[in-house]
Amino acid sequence: MSEMNVLFFQQIVKMFLMLAVGFAAVKVRILPATAGKGLSQVIVAVIRPCAILLYAFQVDFSVDRLLGLLLALLGAALSHAAFISITRLYAGGRLAFSPVERASMIYSNSGNLLMPLVAASMGQEWLFYTCAYMGALQVFVWTHGESLICGAPRINFKKALGNLNVLAMAVGFVLFCANIRFTGVAGQAVETLGDALGSTSMLSIGISFATITRLDLRRIARVAVVTLNRLVLYPLLMMAVFLLLRLDTLLPGARQIVLITLLGAGAPTGVVVTQIAQLYDKDADEASLIGVVTMACSLLTLPSLIWVYEAVVDCIR
Repeated sequence: MSEMNVLFFQQIVKMFLMLAVGFAAVKVRILPATAGKGLSQVIVAVIRPCAILLYAFQVDFSVDRLLGLLLALLGAALSHAAFISITRLYAGGRLAFSPVERASMIYSNSGNLLMPLVAASMGQEWLFYTCAYMGALQVFVWTHGESLICGAPRINFKKALGNLNVLAMAVGFVLFCANIRFTGVAGQAVETLGDALGSTSMLSIGISFATITRLDLRRIARVAVVTLNRLVLYPLLMMAVFLLLRLDTLLPGARQIVLITLLGAGAPTGVVVTQIAQLYDKDADEASLIGVVTMACSLLTLPSLIWVYEAVVDCIR
């Protein structure tokens, strides 16, 4: 087993243990089942914006980094546009997947899972590029994703672009270009809050997971379809698109940047889907079930995706 696969497995186990704490806290009645909504409000309004400011752009500016960031952003934007377009096919017909199920196919856990994995296995210098996918996800999820889950007839761009997570991305990009870093007590405060993102997000999923009351064959089959799309079909499609466009050859280090973007496209369902569902009281238990299943299955699919990508790139070069 490669070093990356070992680190990935360890990260998944840590996330499951944190999730189990939230699940157990509800089951033994330390916390009420409604605690997840309040926790999600804190994550969305405070902790995630701090994490974005801390991790996304607090690096030294260079032209090479900027070009690499733009390449990663292009891949992330293409991925989300393709996923949104394809997932519209599941809105009607016999399948008629719910908004939460469709959002679970589109939006991935590109921060909590990939950032520690990339930092430990590829090096801190590559961590910067994971933030491109996370940044694109924040824009798409708080425009299209929030509208989809809450059932709004159209996207409220004024509200979405005023979202704290989107604003944090904009501020972070300006700080990056201006080469401004958080220092001193203020920097330590932002770092402490941002570091809580992974643990609090897993607690919120565990709390929602504890509210699931039934599992029938039909529900399991629908979760299986969502999982197949999120972890296998969608990332393989984007790998084909990236390689056909030869994105891996555009810049020095482009091969690694495209791999990081592809891992974002093939990661488990994002915890932000559960959090938005909790905020709007929209099938949060279903979102948490999908999150848990995709997280478990990604133990097999993500290492396989890395292997396929490396094999195909070596073959066509």
